[in-house]
Amino acid sequence: MGHRDIALTTAKLASDVFEATRAMERIEQDGYTRIDPFKIAASEGISVMLQPLDRLYGAFIRGDESGILVNAARSAGLIHMTCAHELGHYFMGHDTAFDETIDYGSKGAIQEQEAESFGYHLLVPRPLLTIICKRKGWNRQSLQNPLILYQLSLRLGVSYAAAAWSLMRHKLFDYDMVQQLLKTTPASIKRALMQGPLPDATKEVWLLDDADQSSILEPRPEDHIVVRLKSHASAGYLWLADSVDQVAAHGFAIAPLPASKIDKDSLSFGADATMDYVVSGEDVGFDAPYPLVFTEQRPWIGKQEGDASFSSKAHFEPIADGLSREAKTALIKEALLP
Repeated sequence: MGHRDIALTTAKLASDVFEATRAMERIEQDGYTRIDPFKIAASEGISVMLQPLDRLYGAFIRGDESGILVNAARSAGLIHMTCAHELGHYFMGHDTAFDETIDYGSKGAIQEQEAESFGYHLLVPRPLLTIICKRKGWNRQSLQNPLILYQLSLRLGVSYAAAAWSLMRHKLFDYDMVQQLLKTTPASIKRALMQGPLPDATKEVWLLDDADQSSILEPRPEDHIVVRLKSHASAGYLWLADSVDQVAAHGFAIAPLPASKIDKDSLSFGADATMDYVVSGEDVGFDAPYPLVFTEQRPWIGKQEGDASFSSKAHFEPIADGLSREAKTALIKEALLP
């Protein structure tokens, strides 16, 4: 089977999987931004086990009860793509496979090329790209900005490199453009967003703005979240949680990014500018989306009718050793059946 035939076959299969598992409903109806391979595995009765592995990215075990093993020591994007790759082995009818990489290229065995192609089509389908770009107001030209491409990768749940190669697969980028974008490292983008050194460079940095108010984002609990908002600091306004009780109830606080400064001398009274704020969570859960609701208010007056507001949601994704959240949920449901 040639490369083009593999691409066509796996794209059609991924589309069939979307329809059978209703994977796009959480995107189109609920506001999420990524395909969840763990949910697809659970819908097929496949348990996903995450644990640190020495050399393997992951494995697919074919049997009476097939299963997937994923290296938990990787980044979230690689974990998602590895799970999608192993699902490719499952849906393509392959036997047990052990993967020391998930990027085999045209020189890999046919079954690995099929699993790789399926994984890309599963996590980055063209309709999903269209939805995200429409929400954010991104176009082909803006996606050539490494910062925007990095933010796209987070919303898709894949790595920065995988997002670039996916856009080439969809003929939005050519090979030279991908190579140029890969010269910018995610670490340098993260430092630019945080405007200084990172406490932990392995954690992602999400940049939210007004265009994210219709979306449910899925960071890991330890990721950094920066919200870029219009600011009227020169008029005495600050972005604050609606109430102390709300912060206590939802476990969030918001504060200006320490390195983010506004030159008050360059602003007229009430003029619009933007300022970056860091959202931090104290003790958040994973069972449901958490509201991120803040109002721009004068602290000595409190929230007033007509004050500007920002509202988004974060459904934090725990990635820890052991069965995936979805596999645990499936076991609990099975145990409760009469």
